[in-house]
Amino acid sequence: MRDEVMTGLPRAARATRPTLPILLTGGFLVVLLVVAGLIVLENYRNALKEGEARALSSAHVVAAHLEWMIEASDQALRRVETAMDGRPVDGSPALAADLSRAVGQLPAGFQYSLLDAAGMVRFSNTGNNTAANVSDNHSERAYFERLRDSQELTFTRLLDNERAGKPSFTIARRIDRDGIFQGVASITIPNESLDVFWASMGLGPNSTILIIRDDGWLMARRPATTRAIDLSTTPWYPMTRQMSSGFYHNPVSPIDGHARIVAFWKVSGWPLIALAAIDRQEVLDQFWRNLMSDALIMLPLMALLVVGAFWINRLLYRTAARNEDLEQAVERNRFLLREIHHRVKNNLQAVLALVRLQALPVEARDDMARRIAAMIAVHEQIYQNDQFEQVEVAPYATKLITDIASSYETPVALDLRLQALTVDREQALPLGMIINEVVSNSFKYAFAGRQSGMLSVELREDGDNLSLVIRDDGPGIEAFSRAGGMGSKLIANFVKQLGGHFTTRNDGGAVFSLEVPRTRVPQAAA
Repeated sequence: MRDEVMTGLPRAARATRPTLPILLTGGFLVVLLVVAGLIVLENYRNALKEGEARALSSAHVVAAHLEWMIEASDQALRRVETAMDGRPVDGSPALAADLSRAVGQLPAGFQYSLLDAAGMVRFSNTGNNTAANVSDNHSERAYFERLRDSQELTFTRLLDNERAGKPSFTIARRIDRDGIFQGVASITIPNESLDVFWASMGLGPNSTILIIRDDGWLMARRPATTRAIDLSTTPWYPMTRQMSSGFYHNPVSPIDGHARIVAFWKVSGWPLIALAAIDRQEVLDQFWRNLMSDALIMLPLMALLVVGAFWINRLLYRTAARNEDLEQAVERNRFLLREIHHRVKNNLQAVLALVRLQALPVEARDDMARRIAAMIAVHEQIYQNDQFEQVEVAPYATKLITDIASSYETPVALDLRLQALTVDREQALPLGMIINEVVSNSFKYAFAGRQSGMLSVELREDGDNLSLVIRDDGPGIEAFSRAGGMGSKLIANFVKQLGGHFTTRNDGGAVFSLEVPRTRVPQAAA
């Protein structure tokens, strides 16, 4: 009775109050929470993906820096080998001066040494040139023995070099004379050379960069460590056997126990792998900071989102339906374009068949057939590869040239140097027709009556232009040039249509050179 008096409503009436609005509001809130949870999950994944991308790009930067550093060191070692020039490996002042000039200005902290065939240190830029034997140090002895046993170049794993006085690694090159081992030239790179480079990358206080040998042994690391560690047992190392770059979420580092996103990048031309590892928690800390700031903004909008949820859903549905219609329209248009080019090609083939049936002079009929075949080839290239805006020139030109060559009995050696380039579809046909005319002329006039010949075609990008050079080893232009002929007119008109210019000259045969702008200049049809 107290409840009924206080509310002013009977129990039965309160029990039958409509609850649909409450259920709808609760349903909207549940949907909103689910959507919010999905957004949070997606942002979490995106944060990890950004961390992966950042780690991978950092590994690439480390690999590029390491490649430069190793290239510079190897060049210095090669100059040392040249400076020896058959001289004995000793610590003479004259040799020391020559070595200093040969090495040049190495980065700060880099040290170079010269060892004789017995492993005795004969010279070092540290100033301590008293003889020492590499047998005193296991790591040094190992790389010395590899070089002595005929290996040309080697890298040490991370070592606590007593002469370097700090953690470092060494790149060493064998010195021999007439195939006889004479000694070793080496450059020792301190681990601290990574410090400034690491600081400039701004990866975070708990991030690391590492250099490892291809066999998994650690060579350098930032932050520094004095332990030589075999990383070939880590879960990510097998990936380096299959890929040139990649990343892995390492739950526990074998060196310091941190969980990191480890990315690797193989150094081009060297048996080295660069790694960049970003602390996973730092990536997630940034995610949580972003999530909190977003939540403060989103909470006041939750009421509006409840109201707008259905409208947004309806809008998204309509957008998806419209996008699907557009995709279908695009695919339909692509099919129609493919069909058009296919039909044009078939019609041209029919015209080609009719031309071959006509009672025309053989030379005129063959010329006309080759020109039609050139037009067929460009349409075939377009519809077979769905290249409706841009056409790959190399396969198109290769087909034209080989088809022309196969139609003649003269065995001509073809030297095709065709760079992978694409041109506007409106440029493809004139370019193909020019190639057809010039190459056909070479076969008709330069190789006529000969047992063999040589034809070279070079196509490359030259700045903003496309450069085409066709050269044969025939008697030259004067021997077969026909001023005012159909071929000459076609070449001139097609070059004009392309907005380019061409030259012909004699240089051990006929040489045709063409320069065409890569960007198509609208011209009247040839």
